[in-house]
Amino acid sequence: MANTSYEFQLLPSYTLKPVPHLVPWLSDFHLSLLLPVMAYWLVSFIFWYIDKKDYWSQYRIHTPEEFKQRNRVTVGEVLRSIFLQQAVQTALGLCLGYLTAAGDFHGREDYDIAIWAGRVHRARDAVPWILALLGVDAKTLAVNIQTYAISMPLTAPTAEKPLVLLSSIVYPHLGDGLTYGYTGWEIWGAKMIYWFLEPAARFGLAIFFSDSWQYFWHRAMHTNKWMFRNIHAHHHKIYVPYAFGAFYNTLTEAFLLDTIGTTLSLMLSGLTIRQTMFFSTISVMKGVDDHCGYRLPWDPLQWGNEQNTAFHDV
Repeated sequence: MANTSYEFQLLPSYTLKPVPHLVPWLSDFHLSLLLPVMAYWLVSFIFWYIDKKDYWSQYRIHTPEEFKQRNRVTVGEVLRSIFLQQAVQTALGLCLGYLTAAGDFHGREDYDIAIWAGRVHRARDAVPWILALLGVDAKTLAVNIQTYAISMPLTAPTAEKPLVLLSSIVYPHLGDGLTYGYTGWEIWGAKMIYWFLEPAARFGLAIFFSDSWQYFWHRAMHTNKWMFRNIHAHHHKIYVPYAFGAFYNTLTEAFLLDTIGTTLSLMLSGLTIRQTMFFSTISVMKGVDDHCGYRLPWDPLQWGNEQNTAFHDV
């Protein structure tokens, strides 16, 4: 089997260019601030309409009577508070964006893929050493795998390529000398890492940090009487939650949990502006959904957890 290799003795040069805007008349940065607000009110409207038409009443967590009798704040007060909070958070987002010159650029994709190819290549070179620690002779194992692959009947040609690839991983330099080039599968692996695995890891880190930040601060506000009384009790004036009251908080709580938590998660994970759009929008939709007052079995935002208004009662 021919083992194509790519030489990157010098890393590819690149020229950074701004990524074209998704909306011609609006920058991606400003769109990243606008989309979560739009998602908040769109999802809230959907649940308001479901409630108004009394659809799926069998999935309600609280009754309409409880909504009228047990909430200690009017709808008008909630709306004013949400509008103020979103205005303040958007203004803070604008300031942070201008201070950090937020923006996405492209043009260095081949350079970054070459960097990852080098890492994959070095990781491949470590395989024989790892096998040696386990008492396995890598060269002998690789030869045996290749011999078996070659001896396979012609009726099973698709099985040969994976086996030859496996042998080249087990003992990298079998059949290709001591080349310092990158093989075709190393380039393929580097592209998979760059386009899929690395973004997934960044999203995973952002979700983990943001969720942990929210959980531990929220828990602290329920266990510390002073914090609950002065910061978090405001949120529980809505005893029977509804969708557009999801972010009914004091400005202190909103700043601490949402603004700081989201900012830190984005900084640590290194999400791009467009990735930030997706992350922030889904996070807002999840927050609204958690307070919607329904336990819907087909709602994807409720799959995998039971974080809904049933856990909101104090």
